[in-house]
Amino acid sequence: MSCRASAASSTDRARHHVNWLEYLISAFVGDRRARDQHTKALVSGASIATGLAELSKLCAERSGQEGESPIFLLCAGWRSGSTLLQRLIMSDPAVMLWGEPYDECGVIQALAGTLKAFRGGWPPPEYYYDGRPREQLTGDWIANLFPSADALRQGHRMFFETVFAVPARQAGAKRWGIKEVRLNAEHAHYLHWLFPKARFVFLLRNPLDAYRSYCRYGRNWYDTWPDRPVFTPTAFGTHWRELAEGFVRDAPKLNALVIRYEDLIGPTQEVVAKIEQHLDVRLDASIIGKKVGTSERGGEQAWISRLEKSLLWRAVSPLAEDLGYK
Repeated sequence: MSCRASAASSTDRARHHVNWLEYLISAFVGDRRARDQHTKALVSGASIATGLAELSKLCAERSGQEGESPIFLLCAGWRSGSTLLQRLIMSDPAVMLWGEPYDECGVIQALAGTLKAFRGGWPPPEYYYDGRPREQLTGDWIANLFPSADALRQGHRMFFETVFAVPARQAGAKRWGIKEVRLNAEHAHYLHWLFPKARFVFLLRNPLDAYRSYCRYGRNWYDTWPDRPVFTPTAFGTHWRELAEGFVRDAPKLNALVIRYEDLIGPTQEVVAKIEQHLDVRLDASIIGKKVGTSERGGEQAWISRLEKSLLWRAVSPLAEDLGYK
């Protein structure tokens, strides 16, 4: 055998060995190209925000039929004074503000999360139905046949219309809204995409006071059930920080009003006037002084250890200090 033939044979054997090894690897962890694409997807920073940016290129200009202005009261976690502010807003007889509807289901989070997949190159333009008569489609490749992005957006809107708007009108309210303690700024952008005229209020409270109040209820609530429990001061503080951070950062983009619970229960009516103006509502400020349910105001507070305080403060720092909470 010549040297050239011998070298070629060695190369063939090496190539065969590498392919066989990759074949074995692929059987257990997938094809190399697929793994590389998956790695790129994981580090791409895909989010609700990036999906919304892509969808904004695909959807038509917003029409006049999108004129309703629901109210979204988003609060930085539990025991933030959210129910008090909800009651205050609902003192306007025209408003029905649903309270954390189907909370542990994570319905709104799940709907918003579906938008993460939209990105440059997906879906390919040819996937969208181009309006041709249906009978002409049977001769084409239709394995991937999508309605328009506008139809998808309208479908999302119709969920909110059916579940929240219609029952609110049946209850006698002209305007509907939602109070939530789990939704973050990205979810707010999703809601704004659906309802461009929506009004947003973001509520913050000293995280230590909120956690002390939370402890009176057993420390056994969930962000979404059953995979995201909030049982520890670290989990509670992380939840608070992530929500509060996004609210403060994105409030100008969403034309949102940021309210501190401490100011809401203060001696002046300045905050109430701001809320009225921002939401275009008429409020009964006496609601603030009326105790309802099991609020700790006027009652006992839970004791929390120095360790819990330390863990909580580590989770909320440095944002809590930046917001004036000590």
